[in-house]
Amino acid sequence: MPRAECHYRRMDFSALPARQRQSAAAIAVRRLEPTAQARSHVAWVGGFAHIWTWAAPDPGMGPEARWIPESLLKAPSLADGPRLLRVIRGVEGQVWREGQMQASQWWPERPTTEEWHRFLRFTGAASGPLLDTPTPLDMPWQDAPWGDSRRGFSASPASLERTAWVLGLGALALVLGWQLAVQMKWSTAQAQLETRTNALRSGASRLLAARERAYAAAAAIAEYRRLQWATNDYVLMADIDASLPDEMRLVGWQREGVKLKAGVQTQDADPRHFIAAFSKHPILSQLQAAPAAEAGVMGLDFILPAPPSADNADDVEDDAEPRS
Repeated sequence: MPRAECHYRRMDFSALPARQRQSAAAIAVRRLEPTAQARSHVAWVGGFAHIWTWAAPDPGMGPEARWIPESLLKAPSLADGPRLLRVIRGVEGQVWREGQMQASQWWPERPTTEEWHRFLRFTGAASGPLLDTPTPLDMPWQDAPWGDSRRGFSASPASLERTAWVLGLGALALVLGWQLAVQMKWSTAQAQLETRTNALRSGASRLLAARERAYAAAAAIAEYRRLQWATNDYVLMADIDASLPDEMRLVGWQREGVKLKAGVQTQDADPRHFIAAFSKHPILSQLQAAPAAEAGVMGLDFILPAPPSADNADDVEDDAEPRS
């Protein structure tokens, strides 16, 4: 299954006995699945469960059909740190530490330096200045996955049925005491978790608020830069007036996005002279000129360069600052 179709999550069950990890992972998987039709694949490395959730599975797949995410078929990293892999669709960023995959992030194309640094910062692998996005690695699939994808213990149906009867009869005898003990243990653990979460939230609230303000300011700056990109009407008026002879006068102006219509009062009825006057202008070179209905007026229709999108506003080079 392509990595683009899956959501990844890594969970630590090493604190539980080995016999309880499968059940705990099954409960966690059900909570991660967004819909009843979602499917999940769990691969174990020691006490850590690597979970890929397929939110929109193929309707033609039966409930017993098995699938495997392509991330499991890429050879594990031999060195600690991040790496960027080329997958079936897009690229996948991974962070490995002590032979374990710590985090995974998918992008439809090679991420920008800011996106890559944000991913590393989220995983705790970035502690210095911005790191350039590495070149995606083309790695073939290996024959076997690097994680154990078995769903349980190998046993025959008869053995499983006998074990189920034994466990069921034992559970009936101990259900009341077991329920009470589990409820008390769960309540205590929940109270401890809430206390710890509240303490961590209180300590990090100022940092989180500052980060959100910084992200909002950066987005606003990018939007302002996009809006100001070489389309200031006052500058365009001055450029048009400077490109025309002194005896001509600007008498009309209508701006609609990247379309600009201007009227020039002139006795020159040859549109080619106006097209030649603006042919080398970096912004106003796309021009159509034709005499207007009003006598003595030449109509100029300009097509201005489209402004960069808000997502790419930060990629503009320093020597291409917007004119003001």
